[in-house]
Amino acid sequence: MLYSPTGKDEHSVLSSPAMIMEMEIACVEAVKGRVEASVGFHVDVKHIAPAPAGETVVTTATLIEIDGKKLRFKVETLLGDTLIGTGTHRRAIVQL
Repeated sequence: MLYSPTGKDEHSVLSSPAMIMEMEIACVEAVKGRVEASVGFHVDVKHIAPAPAGETVVTTATLIEIDGKKLRFKVETLLGDTLIGTGTHRRAIVQL
């Protein structure tokens, strides 16, 4: 999802909700094969810099804590060497 702060298409950037979605997906991928299903319940991230439309960003998630059925991840989104977003995301393991 793109967002234009000026309303002009040529100023479109990666939106914060889209960045957070990428972070959630990265968390699910980080525990794939070890956790059947999980749901997000807390997001604490900062969107630091813009990523212009058409650019490729890389989002990573690192599992940093397991507390019973609750998982906490460190998440980052980068555009090359530029940090676009960073923070933590928490998920709860659920049974389907």
